Amino acid sequence: MKIFSVITLTLTSSLLVASPVSDEDAIAKGSTASAALLQKLGGEVKSNMQSNGPVKTLEFCALNALSLTDQVARETGTQIKRLSLKNRNPVNSAAGEDKELLEKWEKMVQNGRSLPSHEVKKQPNGTTVYYKPLLINNEACLKCHGDIAPDTPLAKAIKSTYPEDKAVGYKMGDLRGMVKVDIAK
Repeated sequence: MKIFSVITLTLTSSLLVASPVSDEDAIAKGSTASAALLQKLGGEVKSNMQSNGPVKTLEFCALNALSLTDQVARETGTQIKRLSLKNRNPVNSAAGEDKELLEKWEKMVQNGRSLPSHEVKKQPNGTTVYYKPLLINNEACLKCHGDIAPDTPLAKAIKSTYPEDKAVGYKMGDLRGMVKVDIAK
């Protein structure tokens, strides 16, 4: 009887581990992870902007944005990225189906349609991906991502730190990119 119980427990545990994440669970986990990331980065950017201004905030982001993203990923048990068609850091460049989804969202915006709050996609490898659109919804974002006069200290700092920067020229309400959260099965 004891062996039967151990085998049953082992099989049940294996099925639970191997079972795919439900859409409901993926939405909850993706929403929590993306909100934590946006709160963490947004709070740090806002604090730096108020204390140090845009040039120092740019330096802060260059040095810390990826590590803060990794920290949130560890805390939420996910893999998380910020992606864009007009990236500042090449690491955040959208490719493949991520790029296709951003292009679809761009067309929706251009056609006056509302963006979804999120999208969920199942991957062949068993992971579930949660996507959240990122919109320019705060004036502070425009300090570094809006129209930047070319000869200002900020423009020079952007060019020096990110020679291939594409992340300027945004207006309030523009689609900036996405948060992508990979959720293992």
